[in-house]
Amino acid sequence: MQLPKVLEVKGVRVLTSQQLAEMYGTTRKLISYNFHYNKDKYVKGKHYIELVGEELKQFKRCLEFQDSSKFASTLNLWTEKGALLHAKSLNTDKAWQVYDYLVDFYFRAKEKEPEIPEKKEVVPTKVKTEPVKKKIVVPYMEEPIFVFKNLLALADEQGITLKLKDIAGYSSILRGNRIAVRKHQLFEKVVYEAAYELAHYFIHYDQGDMVNSPLEKDYNKQAERAAFMMIRMLDIKAKQSY
Repeated sequence: MQLPKVLEVKGVRVLTSQQLAEMYGTTRKLISYNFHYNKDKYVKGKHYIELVGEELKQFKRCLEFQDSSKFASTLNLWTEKGALLHAKSLNTDKAWQVYDYLVDFYFRAKEKEPEIPEKKEVVPTKVKTEPVKKKIVVPYMEEPIFVFKNLLALADEQGITLKLKDIAGYSSILRGNRIAVRKHQLFEKVVYEAAYELAHYFIHYDQGDMVNSPLEKDYNKQAERAAFMMIRMLDIKAKQSY
């Protein structure tokens, strides 16, 4: 699942009707219909931001992708709460799953910046650094959002902080009880990296600096196998619950 192009108005992350329709697996026409049919439930400034006149012209100039919104004379941009109302109107499994995904990885992405300092020196702690260029076979997942939610619950139970961050050169990093996963990856890859670092945390908690250890490759293989097992077990559990 790919994140939509980031759009911000007045410091608020928003989505066009076309973006929301594409994410929810519906049409822009239905998004518009649901809005007008339930207009009394939508509050301007809370659920959507309306652009007209010069504000709209300036916004259109910032659109760097093909969107039919470029031709609108009035434009409604949906906030996180507006996206929630549209998910309620559609009331499909896909809409609800995508809404959760958008909340975690689009609307609230700024809140997920972890306080992990960038350091060039080697830190003698429980650290794993995975070069982005390394090819990883991500396990197939039918319910990646369910899997990710359970991994987050596991991390929280153990007092582990798991957040998203722009990490140059790495897909994910483990430092002590803090995990950072690189943003702007496929959602399934984010899920895998979370499981991978949690596996390192549980299996290699007493191994010290794993980066410079002669057993680094063995540690990584062990974490890969454990991550695969966690993901498959959770995905099977998700299918059994439906």
